[in-house]
Amino acid sequence: MDRMCGRFSLSSDPARLAVELDAVDEASSPPPGLWPDQGPVSPRFNIAPTTTIPALVLDTPRERLDDPAGPRRILRAMRWGLVPSWARDPGRLPTLFNARVETAFEKPSFRTAVARRHCVVPMDGWYEWVPGQPATPGGRAGPKQPFHMSIPGDEGLLMAGLWEARRDPHYTVTQLSCSILTTEALGPLRRVHDRMPLVVHPSAVSDWLDPSVIGDPRALVDGAGGDLGQWAESVEIRPVSRAVSHVRNEGPELVRPVDPTAGMLF
Repeated sequence: MDRMCGRFSLSSDPARLAVELDAVDEASSPPPGLWPDQGPVSPRFNIAPTTTIPALVLDTPRERLDDPAGPRRILRAMRWGLVPSWARDPGRLPTLFNARVETAFEKPSFRTAVARRHCVVPMDGWYEWVPGQPATPGGRAGPKQPFHMSIPGDEGLLMAGLWEARRDPHYTVTQLSCSILTTEALGPLRRVHDRMPLVVHPSAVSDWLDPSVIGDPRALVDGAGGDLGQWAESVEIRPVSRAVSHVRNEGPELVRPVDPTAGMLF
């Protein structure tokens, strides 16, 4: 779990998210022709890489040349872990579930997505693991303690991402996949990790979804200025059950605060 943002939670169903994001819901019932294992998206509290998640995208003019209304927002089901369009054997690639905002534009795996395919990944919050204190001076570190980061009141978060569409030659279907952008952690978030997901303010969503407006992901960080630091200060960091460390565990109890010294719910 040394790489940041390897798990997150999302309790809202796609239909509700689509309404909140003013989007067409294609995540509840993905259209035919997509990757075989990309089934409907469901609410989960322990989402891991390679899971199918909802991602907000802007459909391209090429897809809607006959529509005078222009591009529209679509909530699509995608594999969390970007697979480049040129990949012949995805199994040989690392799981690209994160992309560093500082270098994504120069990496072959993300270069096309930076230029053409931006997305927003909704979540309630994300998890990080912090090494435990050793039982004795100089001893081995104790079990890692997971923390859940969210906005008080469970307002929900919108994270910047990149997505790709890959035509699979064996199944003659299209595989949709995405990655979450990360940036340097700010404020109290540095206590749990040196990186954090790159948040998109609701007022900047439309601009970010259109690569012609914000082509370089670093502009999201530069444009946020002090607002990003203020946002980091508002994030609630709470210790949660170590049960979340096992991907098979699921349920709302995973995001409830615990006393890390007693292992009991508050």
